[in-house]
Amino acid sequence: MAQRRVSQQAARGDVQADENMEEALRNISSELVLTRDDAIRYIVREWMEKNTYLPVHDLDEDGDTDREA
Repeated sequence: MAQRRVSQQAARGDVQADENMEEALRNISSELVLTRDDAIRYIVREWMEKNTYLPVHDLDEDGDTDREA
């Protein structure tokens, strides 16, 4: 029965975490003013970019834009 519940949660995208991780997620969510799910997405995206699984989107604020925004 427990396996079925975990499978149903995974299908919905629920992320289960131990109490230490939940506390860290609450802190990050509060600090960044994000929902728990958005904080998880942010953390995963940052990790994936840092570890080159996703391309990094750097903004070159000092570069020449050729008068384009």
